[in-house]
Amino acid sequence: MTISAPPIDREYADRVREVYGLTCLPRWGTRRNFDRPTLGGKAAKVAKALGTPYMPWQRYTADIGLEIDLDSGLLAYRGVDLTVPRQSGKTTTVLSIAVHRGNAWPRQRILYGAQTGTAAREKWEDEHLPILEEARSLRGKYRVRKANGREAIIWTKTRSLHTLTTNKEQSGHGKTLDLALLDEYFAQVDYRLDQSTGPAMITRPNAQKWRLSTAGTSRSVPFNAMRKRGRAAVEQGRQSKIAYLDWCALPGMDRTDPAVWRTCMPALCPAPVRGFCRCSKEWRHTVTDDAIFGELESMAADLSEFDRAYLNIAREDGEVDRDPLVPTPEEWELLGDAESIGGDVVAIGIDITPKRDHAAIVACGFDAFGLPRIVVLEHGEGTEWLRESIEKWHAKLKPVAWVLDEKSPAATLVLPMDRLGIHRMKERREDWQRGHLWIPTVPQYGAACGDFVDIVRQGQLVHLEQPELAVAVDGAASRPLGDGLWAWARKIASADISPLVAASLALAALLRYQDLATPQTVVAAARTAPNPAGDMYRPTGRLGI
Repeated sequence: MTISAPPIDREYADRVREVYGLTCLPRWGTRRNFDRPTLGGKAAKVAKALGTPYMPWQRYTADIGLEIDLDSGLLAYRGVDLTVPRQSGKTTTVLSIAVHRGNAWPRQRILYGAQTGTAAREKWEDEHLPILEEARSLRGKYRVRKANGREAIIWTKTRSLHTLTTNKEQSGHGKTLDLALLDEYFAQVDYRLDQSTGPAMITRPNAQKWRLSTAGTSRSVPFNAMRKRGRAAVEQGRQSKIAYLDWCALPGMDRTDPAVWRTCMPALCPAPVRGFCRCSKEWRHTVTDDAIFGELESMAADLSEFDRAYLNIAREDGEVDRDPLVPTPEEWELLGDAESIGGDVVAIGIDITPKRDHAAIVACGFDAFGLPRIVVLEHGEGTEWLRESIEKWHAKLKPVAWVLDEKSPAATLVLPMDRLGIHRMKERREDWQRGHLWIPTVPQYGAACGDFVDIVRQGQLVHLEQPELAVAVDGAASRPLGDGLWAWARKIASADISPLVAASLALAALLRYQDLATPQTVVAAARTAPNPAGDMYRPTGRLGI
């Protein structure tokens, strides 16, 4: 598909170059209204105090994003959507905007989010806090709270809070917000962050939401919608309450040409001296031609990823080879039925990610027509919540069996579950007892993964269209187990697949141990009458759906 950008207004470009020294305008961008005052200069002073003085593109962005409406005296824009290539300086831009907000007005509430809650915490600890600690002029003006789940930078004078989101729909509920900074927005696959932050800001007169990112893929639904809206508003010259700035190349441009780079990389020095930026005594462009040539060479085997990262061109899914053992998103979507009714016979699977940063509890029962029915009971960050949840679901659902992979991080649950009375299932069939823990062998686990895919592709399974499973299926990959068997590959998956692993195990456990239910409940599970268990399968608040 051919994509064309709006023509360049030379008069405006000359003025921007004169005022900011900016030679690389966004290809699609809200214009600076020079008749409006702006708080961009104050944010620039903060950036300088942090030891990261603004480059021209950052000052230009801050001036536009923090323009003041002359009639209301409030910020002119309720949102700022910014997309630039990687390594352009988004981190320092985000931090300076947050620090400015925290000190400009009293009792401000600021949220920072990234791909996941864990990624946000890592960025906060590894980049934001060290920059603050090095800023001498800010010492003694804030304190840091590091308690897990309650992380915050607290500004002493204004009592403003700079906290982290958890990437759940309920993250911002119940609390008003003044500034939301959603970094790496391309990684969002649904709108739960927008749905949590937007309503929390609606009553705040000077609130803003900044969404910042490099391009993603065709799977980056919220980002792609943001880009489509922003470009359309710029092309139509439409007045908008959301400022939009998009630095990118166009598909088909020569990725090896430095002249092309200088049309889309605002952090690339336009006139280096012996390979180094000499544009100012106070700041430096952070990217060099040599660095980009090096990245181009290192990504020679995957040039579409170079285009995404450094030309800011979205990568199409069709360019990524899909694992033939993994169901396609379309195959999975066909089996969705949010109104499906479930019965009393269930098995429950548990899985924990390799880094132990997420875990999932998934039930598999029968629907009203006797088909296996997959339901994510809980999916959340960390593992500290698992013991309490296991005990709750064991009492509520009385599963025929629990199941986990002992060769995964979930193995740490075996002893705690035993203490809860969920003992290990005996090997002999005559010794099986309802509600015990099945730990499959390696061949049994491989068979569970293969059977799950076969049943999906045969259309003999139902799910509730829960986003956790959709994301897991879309990002899954397989690994060989030998002799034709395979298993889900946790370490090389492009998403958190713990819900998918737990679902595969739960299905295998249900088919293996369904006879442990009484004959009456087996019959009830296949009836077409309303669900006798009421809202037994309704997702918990942890899911936020």
